[in-house]
Amino acid sequence: MRALILTAALLALAGCQTCPDRPQVPEVVKVPVRVTVPVPPALTDPCPVARAASRTVESVVQAYNANVESLETCNRKLGEIRALPTTGGAP
Repeated sequence: MRALILTAALLALAGCQTCPDRPQVPEVVKVPVRVTVPVPPALTDPCPVARAASRTVESVVQAYNANVESLETCNRKLGEIRALPTTGGAP
């Protein structure tokens, strides 16, 4: 009985010597993260829309001219939003 236990213990200990070494795992892994930039509230204000007060040519032209100015203002705001700095890697 002792011989059987001793043989089993020797086989178990001999088996531990043939195990491969553990691979080296890097300690720090740097992952690029995209950082969002807060947009100033002035750039997110809605742009006004002008409506023609009546169906006269003069009223429609005035509304059109007001809407062109509003569109230019909105395009300027979008350009400023696109120009905000961004940092980080791919999403």
